[in-house]
Amino acid sequence: MSKNRVVNQGEHLSGIAAQEGFGNFHTIWDHPENADLAAIREPHVLFPGDSLFIPDRQDRNETRGTDATHPFQTDLRPLWLRCKLHDINNDPLKGAICNVKIDGDSVPDLTSGGDGLIEQKIGRTAQSAEVTVHLPPSEDPGEPPDPTWNLQVKIGNLNPETKCSGQQARLNNMGYFAGFTVQDLEQLLWAAEEFLCDQTKAQVKQRPNLAPAPKGGEDDPATSDPPAKTGVIDGGFVKKLKSVYGT
Repeated sequence: MSKNRVVNQGEHLSGIAAQEGFGNFHTIWDHPENADLAAIREPHVLFPGDSLFIPDRQDRNETRGTDATHPFQTDLRPLWLRCKLHDINNDPLKGAICNVKIDGDSVPDLTSGGDGLIEQKIGRTAQSAEVTVHLPPSEDPGEPPDPTWNLQVKIGNLNPETKCSGQQARLNNMGYFAGFTVQDLEQLLWAAEEFLCDQTKAQVKQRPNLAPAPKGGEDDPATSDPPAKTGVIDGGFVKKLKSVYGT
């Protein structure tokens, strides 16, 4: 039976589709009832409180003879974990050996490419990843070896770039300390300015505009229809942040 499902923190569409018995998350996402949500969200960057319409599953009957073997295929969309590794100067770390665990289970070691990217296909309901990065040795024999990085990834927990919490997470991950709570607006503003200066190679002439979260928090029901923007609301900053960080 069709229903509306309220998204919780840490949920993304691939996981929801798997839980609801759908192989292809587009069956849910492309439904006309979800058009308004799809206009403001990415399917794997949802926000707590979003209402997602879950349609009925459709049965399909196939008639085949009993005197042969018949293969059947389904359109099962995989989920990928992708991380870009950069140093403090924002240069990509290439050739780094990475030990990866998904929900505690190890997968074969990965090596970062020229752009610092590592990627791994994961289960659609995966919730966490641990990435241990062994940095390439320094070219200077007199320098001590670089330390090993240990990164904890909460799959599906990244909030939209139009929310203070989503902006803070992206900026913090890129090395711009933007605070830890939706009340740290001054720190977020400082980080946003530094980010824009680095991207434009020029000083920011006008401070970005801020929208504070309501007293009840970003997911306050009173602000959910229409969904309220929080944090930095300048379209140029939001677009640049999404372009540089990715989704």
